[in-house]
Amino acid sequence: MDLLSRWQTPAGPWIESPRAPRESWATALAVVLKCARGEYDDSWRRAVAWLAQRRAWTGQAPGWIDRLLRRNLVVDQDQTLAGWPWTAGTAGWIEPTAHAVRALELSLPRQDGKELRERIELGVRMILDRQCRDGGWNYGNKRVLGEDLDSFPECTALALIGLCGRGGPQVQRGLERALADWKRGPRGLAQALLRIAFRMHGVEFDDRSVEVRERTETTVLALALIGEPEGAWRQWRGGAA
Repeated sequence: MDLLSRWQTPAGPWIESPRAPRESWATALAVVLKCARGEYDDSWRRAVAWLAQRRAWTGQAPGWIDRLLRRNLVVDQDQTLAGWPWTAGTAGWIEPTAHAVRALELSLPRQDGKELRERIELGVRMILDRQCRDGGWNYGNKRVLGEDLDSFPECTALALIGLCGRGGPQVQRGLERALADWKRGPRGLAQALLRIAFRMHGVEFDDRSVEVRERTETTVLALALIGEPEGAWRQWRGGAA
């Protein structure tokens, strides 16, 4: 935590690392960590304010002539829905948006307000808009040049984590897609994230622990521990530690 405190900028956001000293999407992860630790201090307030104001570049929405003529759009998505980008001035993607939504929702009990709730809802709508035809999610493009794109299990899990506490047909389709992916026996990152998503949504599944080897990445190991039955997924969801 001492190390992380030195990586926060005066404006509120965190940098990725000293080698990449620019405001970054990782701010959402720091906010989640501070909420889990109950540290609702000035550092947290500045970060939440920055995160709530951050918007991805959405480009120019197609005009009515394009829609009337049914011109084939390069990317099929609602350009009015601004998620969160990896870096400032770029497009929004599923993973940083899911983390930002989660961070702001965990912050609501201590910093509620109309603008914050509207920002969260805009992010949720962006995630739902990017849902693939098969029910899951990929990095953020459901259809390109008229072709439907497939989802990826790790991205589907991340989207569902961002949609924690939400219901409706689209969320249900996403969960069904995730369960179908689970039956195929994913490993590593996909397996670890799917376990967390299922637990956060209260979905019953045939659980199996993530296999840890000497070369297992630290990220996968950490997520595997979070996804254990008594793991920190409870705090990520917003429950008691």
